[in-house]
Amino acid sequence: FLSTKKYIDVQRFKLDEDLLTNFYKNNGYYNVSINSAFAQIIKDEYFEIVFNIDAGKKFYFNDLSLNIPIEYNKNDFIKLENILKEFKSKVYSLNKIEDILDEIDLIALDNDYEFVSATYNETIIDDNKINLVINLKDTEKFYIDKVNIFGNTITSEHVLRNKLLADEGDPFNEILVNKSHNNLRTLNIFKSVDLEVDTFNDKKLKTINIRVEEKPTGEIFAGAGTGTSGSSLSFGINENNYKGEGVKLGTNIAITEESLTGRIFLNEPNYKNTHRSFKRGFERIQDDKLSTFGYKTEKTGFTLGTSYEQYKDIFFSPTITNYYESITTNSKASTAKRKQDGDYFDLILDYRISLNKLNQNFNPTDGYRLSFSQELPLVTEDYTLVNKLNYSKYFQTTNGTILSFDIFTAAANSLSNDDVRVTKRIFVPSKKLRGFEPGKIGPKDGADYIGGNYASSLNIASTLPDLFADVQNLDISVFYDAANVWGVDYDSSIDDNSKIRSSTGLAIDWFTPIGPLSLSYSFPITKASTDTTETIRFNIGTTF
Repeated sequence: FLSTKKYIDVQRFKLDEDLLTNFYKNNGYYNVSINSAFAQIIKDEYFEIVFNIDAGKKFYFNDLSLNIPIEYNKNDFIKLENILKEFKSKVYSLNKIEDILDEIDLIALDNDYEFVSATYNETIIDDNKINLVINLKDTEKFYIDKVNIFGNTITSEHVLRNKLLADEGDPFNEILVNKSHNNLRTLNIFKSVDLEVDTFNDKKLKTINIRVEEKPTGEIFAGAGTGTSGSSLSFGINENNYKGEGVKLGTNIAITEESLTGRIFLNEPNYKNTHRSFKRGFERIQDDKLSTFGYKTEKTGFTLGTSYEQYKDIFFSPTITNYYESITTNSKASTAKRKQDGDYFDLILDYRISLNKLNQNFNPTDGYRLSFSQELPLVTEDYTLVNKLNYSKYFQTTNGTILSFDIFTAAANSLSNDDVRVTKRIFVPSKKLRGFEPGKIGPKDGADYIGGNYASSLNIASTLPDLFADVQNLDISVFYDAANVWGVDYDSSIDDNSKIRSSTGLAIDWFTPIGPLSLSYSFPITKASTDTTETIRFNIGTTF
C-alpha cells in the first residue's frame, strides 16, 4: 500500500484476509488459516503487508447428497442431483457450492417454491475428503415489508436496489436475500456491506436493513514497462462510481516506440434498469513505421456497445465501431501497401458470444471458456469479415499441478474480393507463441512481416507447483506452443501456408517489488527460414 498518512485501514485489512481465505478455499484448501498478518513501514512512506498462511492439505468432494421435504416433487431436482454427481472427486471449492445454491434458486423460482431455504453441512472423512449434504426446507411464510438502505451518502439508492433480487411485497426467500447481499458486495464501490433482517411475527412481515460504508472509487495510475520487444509508458484516470450512479468513466494513454494510443470510455453497467451494460468510447491510434517499412496508419473513431448474460454463463457483447483511418506510405513501402495509401471510413458491427464455465476468472484451476467473435462490415472500403474462435480448458491434478489447453483460430477475408487492408490482417497474439519475436512469423513482403488472412495456435502448459514453492508470488510453468500464419490475398507467391511454428520451454510470472515480471526461456522446435526467433523474452513494468 502506498500511503501519504501513517495509518492502516483495518477494515480493508480484514477484507484482504477474507479474499485470501476464499481464494485458497476455492482451490481446495478447506482448512486454510491465516496465522498472522502484520504491516511494517518502509522508508517512512510505504506499508508492506505480510500474511503468514497455513494452507494445509488439499480437499476433495466425496459424497454429495440432497435432502428435500417429502411434499416436494423429486423430478424438479433431477438436474441438481446430476450436478452433485459431477462434483464427486472434484477439488473442493466454495464456488462449486455457490453453483449448487444458484441452481436451487432457479428451481425455486421456476416451480414456485417461494418459501424455501437452503443450508449445507460438511463432514470431513479420510483426512482430505468432504461429504456435503444440501438441506432444503420450507420456512414459515413471511413477506418483505420494507427494505431500508443506510450509509449511501454518495451512491444513488437505485444503484443498490437494482442489485436486489427480493423487494418490498415479495415473499421472503432466504436464498434470494443472501444472493442480493452478495450482489451488493460485488459492486466493489463500498468498503463494507452489512445486511440485517428484523422479523415481526405477529404480522408475518420482515424488514431488511442494508448498511453500507462507501469508499474512494477514483484511481490515478501510471505505468512503465520494458522487455525484449520494446518499452512502453502508460497513464490513466478512472472513476468507478461517477456521480454516484455506479458508472465507470476513464481515460488512458499508452506509448510505445512506434505507436501512440489514447482512449476515453464510459460504461453504465445497468443502463436504465435493463441489466445490460452500455459502453461508449472514443479512441485515437497512431502506428508509425515510415522509417522502417514505409507506412504510417492513423485511426480515429468511437464505439457503442452493450454486454449482458443472455443465459446462465452465456454472455453476448455486440458493439458498433465507427472509424476514420488514414494510411500514408513512402518509397520504402511495398507495392501492395502503396496501393492502399489513402483515407478510409469503417462502420462495423463487432460482436462476441462466450460460454464461461471457469471456476474463477483470475487464475482458473478448473472448467473451460469458449468464445466466438465476428466483425461484420456494414459500410467499408474493402468489406473485410473477421472471425475469431478461442477455447481454453483447465484441469487440476491431485498434487496441485494445473494443466491448461488453449486453441485459437482467426480469419480475415474481403467479401468484395478486395485486398484485406494492412491494419486488418491477422497476427498470432504474442502470448500464444513464445520462442519467436512478436509479429515476426508468416508471410513477408520484402522485409516487412505482413500478417495473413488466417492464423491458428495451440498452447499446452503445466504448472510446476513444487519448484521454488517457498517463494511468494512466483509461478513457474512448462509449455508447448504451436502456431501458423498464412494467406496473402494480393500475392500468392509470398504466401507461406505449410509451416507450423512450434516451441517449448519454461515460463515465469513473478510479482516483484517493482512490478510484475514475466519471463520465458524457449527452444524453437519447427520454424520457417524467414521467421525471427528469440530464446528469452521478458517484460517488467510498474505502476504508481
